[in-house]
Amino acid sequence: MPQLTGLQIIDFKHKAGQDELKEFSRNLFGDKFKDINRLIKAFDNSLIKTRNLCVPVDFFKSNKTFKEKNDLFIKISTDVLESLIKKSLRETGISKSKITDIIFITSTGISTPTIDSYLINKLKLNKNINRYPIWGLGCAGGVSGLNKAFKIANENKNSVVLFCAVELCSLTFIRNDFSKSNLIATSLFSDGAVSCLITGDNFKLKNNISEIKYINSQSKIYYNTKDVMGWDVTQDGLKVIFSKDIPSLVSKYISPDIKKFLKQNNLKNTDIKNFIIHPGGIKVICRIKESLNLKGNELNNTISVMQNYGNMSSVTAIYVLYEFLKKGFSNGLGLMASLGPGFSLDLLLLKMKNL
Repeated sequence: MPQLTGLQIIDFKHKAGQDELKEFSRNLFGDKFKDINRLIKAFDNSLIKTRNLCVPVDFFKSNKTFKEKNDLFIKISTDVLESLIKKSLRETGISKSKITDIIFITSTGISTPTIDSYLINKLKLNKNINRYPIWGLGCAGGVSGLNKAFKIANENKNSVVLFCAVELCSLTFIRNDFSKSNLIATSLFSDGAVSCLITGDNFKLKNNISEIKYINSQSKIYYNTKDVMGWDVTQDGLKVIFSKDIPSLVSKYISPDIKKFLKQNNLKNTDIKNFIIHPGGIKVICRIKESLNLKGNELNNTISVMQNYGNMSSVTAIYVLYEFLKKGFSNGLGLMASLGPGFSLDLLLLKMKNL
């Protein structure tokens, strides 16, 4: 079974407290909503204490063009991922010449050629590398991208797949968008980036302290839900679409399909030792916990990431996986799950073992 190794994340130096961002938003949106005192409570009810930001808060105190923000996205993304990939290679002892494939995930900036081509040039990766740049999967992108990386490595036992993802959600902020969706998004989203390697069975790892191996995966899209979340592309940039129906859709579709996926693999909830769940928001966390009948601390790492980083879109679930690797996990099965635009669900079943 292919396995994951060398996982790295970024802690940006521009951390912002939720209280600071709450006051920033109150000042910006205050005269736009009669019920601002009620709406602003979204910051208090989010679970978030600190947000991971790629730029200081002062950056958002003046209007920026789409081009200004997108140019910054390209530069920061390339610099951060170059650093993370070097760390992944150094930690694992894998030579960059061994990398056969690269998967790059984002939904928060646009670049052609895509960021993976920048990285190939900067790192001098194999000119014949197989490239898979994927855009627009939103919060589902991290788990979906890992699914694809594992499947590539499962088909080619000699492969070494470089997986990298970056989301700079803060750079999509449109200062003159005074919609309720933008206010709510301002209470949740932040920035992050990840890098790791997925190796095929024939590639022997030397430096691992744990095994994270692929068992199975599933992707699903739901009809007539495309307006639930996503972007409205405007002259000012990417305007957020964010439906209040998301928590109810989790109860209606997501939780039942998680149970079906487990049943297809001859499993039930109690067989899962490590729940690696994208947080989404407090209401989403509560709906998942209730519907999966989780009574204990199964989602502690999900909550920890939400508290200390915020919702970083596609990379968030991978930050949760990193928490398990850092703090310790139970030997046995792990389940990764995330939802995104479409409306869609991605699931990944893992075998996890401490060495």
